[in-house]
Amino acid sequence: MEPVLNKGQLTTWKDDKGFGFIKPEDGGKEVFLHISALKRADRRPQVGDTIFYERVAEPDGKVRAAKASIQGVADQSLQTKQEARKQGGAARPLQTKPAPRKQGLLKSVVSLGALAVIALFTTLSPTRSAPPIRATPTPAGSASPMRAVTNQECVIKGNISISTGDKLYHLPGMEDYEATRIDPTKGERWFCTESEAIANGWRKAPK
Repeated sequence: MEPVLNKGQLTTWKDDKGFGFIKPEDGGKEVFLHISALKRADRRPQVGDTIFYERVAEPDGKVRAAKASIQGVADQSLQTKQEARKQGGAARPLQTKPAPRKQGLLKSVVSLGALAVIALFTTLSPTRSAPPIRATPTPAGSASPMRAVTNQECVIKGNISISTGDKLYHLPGMEDYEATRIDPTKGERWFCTESEAIANGWRKAPK
């Protein structure tokens, strides 16, 4: 069953607050109208407008208007749908237009030709590949800090104190040995023997 559509005239409208009152055509109490009931209207209501609406009874006995429209004012949602249909209808031939078969065939031939040229060039030019990089051996007398790090025999940590600048070496088993980190960029290094550490200016850590 379709809802009954009522008709009335807008006698009061407070635009700053977004509500007003409708005087029903068939008489009776005025009906409350909120701007939210006119979502589809193309403009805001004005006093004197003829309003079509559905009556909704509230639990407190008051009556309000719902799904309202203004006589003579276009339905905005309907206009939007019509414009969308027109645009969709105009764009449809462009979307369904088939691509020329000749262009697709030409692109396929060009792609296959390019692949064949690349394969031929790769086969005939094997000597152009970059030669393998050979590692340059490091002289035994100038071992770098990183080489000392990887030497399993050199386990003495030569640390430089951040606060005092003291050069202290730590032996395995000492209290701070595990927590000490060696940073070669700061001058810290590994030693193989205590005598080597002392000879380079390090002294044994207190613990």
